[in-house]
Amino acid sequence: MLQFVTDASARRSVEDQIKEALGAGCNWITIDPAGMSDDEIKTLVEKIMPACLEKQAFLLIKDNVELAKECNVGGVVLSQGTEFPSHARMALGAAAVIGVEVETTDQIDKLQGLDVDYVVMPFKAIGLAAIKNLCGYMEKKEMELPRVAAGGVGYDDIAPLMDAGCNGVAMSESLANAADMTSETEKAIALLKKYEEKEQERIK
Repeated sequence: MLQFVTDASARRSVEDQIKEALGAGCNWITIDPAGMSDDEIKTLVEKIMPACLEKQAFLLIKDNVELAKECNVGGVVLSQGTEFPSHARMALGAAAVIGVEVETTDQIDKLQGLDVDYVVMPFKAIGLAAIKNLCGYMEKKEMELPRVAAGGVGYDDIAPLMDAGCNGVAMSESLANAADMTSETEKAIALLKKYEEKEQERIK
């Protein structure tokens, strides 16, 4: 599973980033509001929502629950220290997708009993060894939430992260600033698909 997270500081416009990601087959887009005003995000969502619907792609906004509700997107990704997952669920409803960032086992424990859909582990902040430890902890606890590594993830990081127990990765700058974003996105999706196929074979 590949998630693409927009980067307002990249060489391409955020709108073009999303269009290229969708065109390459990425069906999970998260808008990072850093560097953008609420009005800019609202205008962006209006422009790209038809393409997301056509591609049956999820569209989320990072951290801003009220804006996600106002824009009627698919959900939110919550960094530590922002909104409580329960508040986001109440605001956005049962159908919304809610991801929550975790860095420690204590933060994972606090998610038990909460209605969240997946966890995000910040690769650049905590590193591969810590992510492997968190994935193992969740398996021991029999927590079946999907695990996504995000933040500073490049193509060469995908295999180690998946081997560490992740179910997917979120990529941003390495795709948004690529000379050929479409090709790089397709390349990442293809590698992730191999891991998904291996997992399906293991389950059988």
